[in-house]
Amino acid sequence: MLPRLAVILILLTFSWSSFPSTVHADDDRPNVAYTGVYLMGNAQTKSKFPVYTRNQEKLSKALKLEMEKVNGQGNLPFNLLLDTDMEQVKQRIDNTLSLAFVVVRDDISAESFSAAGTTINKTIINVGLTAILYDTRKVDGKDRNTVVFSFPLVGYAQRLDGDKKCSEAEIDSLFVVSASSTVREHLVKRLAGVTLSDIFGEVSDSSSGTATVNIGSTNGIEDGQNILFMAEGKKVASGTIIKLDKNSAVVELPKAFKAQTGMKAKTSNIRASSDETFQVVEARVSSKKAAKYFPQEVIGPQVAQWFSNFLTDRGGKVVLPSRVGGEWDQRATGTAFSLIDRAGIEHQFELPPPKYPVTLDISGVASKVTNSNDVNDICMFKVWMKVSIPSKKFEKEFDIVASKSLIKGMQSFEEKDELFDLLYQLTAKIAREAEI
Repeated sequence: MLPRLAVILILLTFSWSSFPSTVHADDDRPNVAYTGVYLMGNAQTKSKFPVYTRNQEKLSKALKLEMEKVNGQGNLPFNLLLDTDMEQVKQRIDNTLSLAFVVVRDDISAESFSAAGTTINKTIINVGLTAILYDTRKVDGKDRNTVVFSFPLVGYAQRLDGDKKCSEAEIDSLFVVSASSTVREHLVKRLAGVTLSDIFGEVSDSSSGTATVNIGSTNGIEDGQNILFMAEGKKVASGTIIKLDKNSAVVELPKAFKAQTGMKAKTSNIRASSDETFQVVEARVSSKKAAKYFPQEVIGPQVAQWFSNFLTDRGGKVVLPSRVGGEWDQRATGTAFSLIDRAGIEHQFELPPPKYPVTLDISGVASKVTNSNDVNDICMFKVWMKVSIPSKKFEKEFDIVASKSLIKGMQSFEEKDELFDLLYQLTAKIAREAEI
């Protein structure tokens, strides 16, 4: 019998050394609140995420630790405020922006096959995360959360073991490690395309309860945004824009505060490197053979997350969270979705409509023995996927091929698992080769 073999193949590209976890006192980056880890969906969705549910606290602590390290390095375009009471944080920070992680997949795929007279157990763990930068403002007395930038992330890990299957504890550990490593290796690169800048103005008029500042929509600010009032370089109060014009804004002031004419005003805005946003809005399985192995409602969200991740990473595109899976409000434009926090409280988040909606279609899968002799069978696998972007007038079918040599009477495999892994590889190939 072969000795126990444990191989973890996590598809990441960089490595980091340890970082200081503190932020220097002279850090002048704009502040953003870190609000933790959410789950895509509603209260009923949690039962569909067993690995996440078992590891909720461990994952939250691990990702917070990663963000403390990255923030301490000073490589983010903003300073993260990591706090347990985010309501208090939002009252202190310079703007209304927050960063959070959303768990969208926790898929486990297991396969057993024989090799050299023994059984090998293969486990694939697919961790789907989306980091979101979102803006929270009071609109008609209620909080409105709007996603202004997102970063799809995928931790795709394989583990090979001997005749003993991967235990639940080992799966849990691999899930948390994969998620942490993915954030560590890829987040700073993704955030490089974001600009968070301060906007300065001053009070041009003041009355009881309100003040008018000389910055408006042409400066990049929006209705409902927070405005800070400064004296001698320090914040003395903050208020919310209740009326916005091109070159001015009326701000509602807190009680007992009166803004003086000429007082400095400040706010911050986030902008992506491009306004050409993409979003996977549908993932179909038109191939009948593929549908036997991969039900559309299961494989669709996985493929959409993989493609979104690679389109961001390899294609350099701004990609909004996939609309495939999750709990989306299908009324009107369908651009609102639900997230639940650690306490099980549901929150609504809104997205701007994508400039380029994307449809994916698994249009074919095939496998056959292409060569055989007394010792080996050579098996060939092929997967096809069609990508459609109507607003770009783009439609193209892509494919990928792989082969596998099997020793007769000694090795076996599951066709489904070979095709599953090939689908993952195809999404990466499309993002790299598609000229979109």
